[in-house]
Amino acid sequence: MNKIKWLAILLPALSLGGCQGEPSAGQEEVSAVQPPLKEALPGTWESVSIRVDVNTAENTDSSYVFEVKEEEWAQRLGSRPIRFYFQPDNKYRQEFTALSGEVVSATRGMWNTFGDTLMLIEPNATYRYQVATGKGLAEFRTMMDWDGDGQEDDSYLSVHRKISIAAD
Repeated sequence: MNKIKWLAILLPALSLGGCQGEPSAGQEEVSAVQPPLKEALPGTWESVSIRVDVNTAENTDSSYVFEVKEEEWAQRLGSRPIRFYFQPDNKYRQEFTALSGEVVSATRGMWNTFGDTLMLIEPNATYRYQVATGKGLAEFRTMMDWDGDGQEDDSYLSVHRKISIAAD
């Protein structure tokens, strides 16, 4: 399976879980002067990076870090950065696009916020992230079962950049 299809299937599916994890350095400073998440979110956001700290799986010493930075995105994942389109009426879509510009996969649903928690609700799944915004960026954090060992013990962080106030 190619990398874009893998991401299209695994990234949303593995995002189930709680919103735990330590805040990043400076997160309190960034989010303290920001508008509420419900006001900051509408628009178009593009992925900048993904980092997953995978804990020990199945009682083995298999901890590792999966990380993709902005400058590595095309080479490592074979796709353009993921885009989120958050509409003011609480609808959203997420698009996975090939390097050629073809949309390979898209998901749609409803979004809502509760303080710093973002809920993405699709027909067959609900995803929950703790979100901090500031300086045109948003950090999405959650705990998930990235490695498929049945334990939601892997720390997920994705960073997104707001590229438009419109969600077209």
